[in-house]
Amino acid sequence: MKHILRAIALSGFLVLLTFSSALGQSARQNFIHIPFDFSVGEKSFSAGKYAIERNRKDADAVWVIRGKEDGGSVVLITQPTRSIDTQEETKLVFHRYDDVYFLSEIWTPGSNTGRKLQISDREKALDKVLAVRRQEHVLTGRGR
Repeated sequence: MKHILRAIALSGFLVLLTFSSALGQSARQNFIHIPFDFSVGEKSFSAGKYAIERNRKDADAVWVIRGKEDGGSVVLITQPTRSIDTQEETKLVFHRYDDVYFLSEIWTPGSNTGRKLQISDREKALDKVLAVRRQEHVLTGRGR
């Protein structure tokens, strides 16, 4: 009986520890305001505040974008891209076709290495039709 009570107490402690750790991480999250609707891959998002972060702290390839207001999220596979300049603040690069935006690159402060996203089938189709109108739109912010 003693062993069962210890196991239950230990399980409860581990759950409490995990929960408090998750709360601590969410309190430190940085959000960036994106003032227009946009797409990531095949998923669309509304204008608003978003957390953009690595899925795991020890790996750069997989990133997560999570909405603050609606909680919508997407996991994305990225590839490295480099710049001559070290970034001073968060920078998001979008491909813009008239009023349609696709997230293209993610840059974080203190690094000259960014992350490039794969072009979605939807963007490829728009690029064929509206190639002349494609523009790059850069959004910077300190995550506030």
